[in-house]
Amino acid sequence: MAVHILGADCSLGEAVVDKLLGMDIDVIAVEESHFVRNEIMLRYSKSNLSKTGKGFSVSFDGSEADIIVGKDIIVTDMIPNRPDKWMPQEIKSWIEGNNQDSQPRYWVSIVDVATAVAHIAKNEQKIDQIKVCGRRRWLPEDSKAEFDMLWQRTQQGQSGNFTTSVLFGHEIAGMEAVPITDEEYSRPDLEPLNKILNELTSEGWRPLIPFRTALMTLIAGILEEK
Repeated sequence: MAVHILGADCSLGEAVVDKLLGMDIDVIAVEESHFVRNEIMLRYSKSNLSKTGKGFSVSFDGSEADIIVGKDIIVTDMIPNRPDKWMPQEIKSWIEGNNQDSQPRYWVSIVDVATAVAHIAKNEQKIDQIKVCGRRRWLPEDSKAEFDMLWQRTQQGQSGNFTTSVLFGHEIAGMEAVPITDEEYSRPDLEPLNKILNELTSEGWRPLIPFRTALMTLIAGILEEK
């Protein structure tokens, strides 16, 4: 079998391609970047990457496919691994030194989202409006505190001039339990996603990448593009 990925020039599309190849699934995608990025893995992998062919299709650009991301899979609060269309607006604002109004978020790493999409595509499961986000609620002030600490630590790491206030005394923000009572910002229904992944993997929806790790990966991607 093969999975045809359409519009895979965004960070999530790239991550799904990489995950499928790592699962020894053949992938069809036209972007040359996938061949460059996966050059070493393809030498030793059982999977193939080609620009033409037919297979179960997943679209990241709104084009017709068996699964259209944004319609059949609705992803919210995802932390990408580089700045692109998936970049959360408040993080863009924080980088620029602004304090954009935010809201509670259910942050999830691009790695966890890509893994879920890859499993669904691998098993050729057609779905309808499956919601994807993290399970844990993050308040705006806690999200910003985590980002600010990591951003400052990274900036100081580039110069080698660390301050004790940045290096020490930073517990992970928002560790206290927060009851989910605010209907305006209630978490999307993850039960359909959990159910389908439980059928496919016996593990359900269990995001594994911590918010801090996802942020560190994004910051690395931001600096790489500068």
